[in-house]
Amino acid sequence: MAEEDIIETTAREKQAETEEEVENETSETSEEETVKDKEQERRERLDEKLKQGKEITDKIAEDITRTVDSFIVNMKSMQKNVDGKINDYKKTAVNGLYADLVEDEEKYYLRAWVPGIPKKEIEIEASDNELVIEVEFDSLADSIESEDKKVIINGLKTGKCTKTIHFEENIDIETIDAKANKGVLNIIVNKIQAPKQKVNVE
Repeated sequence: MAEEDIIETTAREKQAETEEEVENETSETSEEETVKDKEQERRERLDEKLKQGKEITDKIAEDITRTVDSFIVNMKSMQKNVDGKINDYKKTAVNGLYADLVEDEEKYYLRAWVPGIPKKEIEIEASDNELVIEVEFDSLADSIESEDKKVIINGLKTGKCTKTIHFEENIDIETIDAKANKGVLNIIVNKIQAPKQKVNVE
């Protein structure tokens, strides 16, 4: 009878040990699964944050690109508008001509640059002590018929140009001599010599 008790006790102990081992293994497995689940959750949260960050970055990049493109379009439009206003101003504004003036006791000598202007298109008006030269220069852009032309440098005078010369002495408008050759206008103007009269003293 004692042997049976010993065997039964031993069997119970073995069963208890086995159950404890199974429970420990189950607990360890459960802990490992919990760790894996938490790791998986962390990875999913990280992936979600990365995805959100990428979406935000892409949206910012898209907004910046759209803003830059819009800025460039606006700048080109403004430049075109400014260029148009400058050209309109040049067409309506009166520019001066380059000229030299020299005098001696009897005459004034005037030289003005009028490149590309035919003689018949040079207008000269004279009054008692004033001379006005007027010409009109064509622009290169106006002479080109292409619709997609673009002005890169615009350094030449265009449109109506005048030069007004005021003389200190009256001039003889009947004897003005004007000659144009190779874009250079030469004008010789005679001064009116006031008659001198001796005065007798009484």
